[in-house]
Amino acid sequence: MNPKISSAFIFTIVLATFITGALVNPYLNNFRLSFGLPIALLMFWGLWALLPAIDPIAKGFPGFRYIYDLIWIMLSAVLACGYALRLGDALGWKIDIARAMMPPIAVLIFTAGALLPRIHRNWFFGIRTPWTLSSDEDWKRTHQFGKPLFMTAGILIFLGAFLPRVWGSAILIAAILGAALASVAYSYFVFHRK
Repeated sequence: MNPKISSAFIFTIVLATFITGALVNPYLNNFRLSFGLPIALLMFWGLWALLPAIDPIAKGFPGFRYIYDLIWIMLSAVLACGYALRLGDALGWKIDIARAMMPPIAVLIFTAGALLPRIHRNWFFGIRTPWTLSSDEDWKRTHQFGKPLFMTAGILIFLGAFLPRVWGSAILIAAILGAALASVAYSYFVFHRK
């Protein structure tokens, strides 16, 4: 994906949140609620452009920039979805925000997991531990190991949306933490086994 196209997607999401905020603010009279997330997303857009340019290991993210862009677009969309649900709740809609957010989060985690092995070693993006950052072999093996873990986490989170809220929230936290901690432990194991 061309970075210019990715930038246009992200900017469109940012612009949509600002327009939404401007439309609902007269009814909410709450600047922080109406524009807090749009302003954060605008800064987020700047960070998206900055990180590949300053990465000391893989400047420009050659060979995996399209993955970085795709995940960033999806993350921006998930945040915008949460923002829209929060505004709807403030306007009096009957919304279970936590449950409604689980499917988009699940899709994001599943997609990120599926693409993990295609990410090359870099400073900002992926499973970054002291061991993966210092070894191409450790990076590659850890990301291959993490792929099924994060994909499974995504599936569990999606299924958790259909369970009682307390169980769904517990599954979301446990699935993400479990996949992350297992990947970190495996990275340490691979490095010291050498």
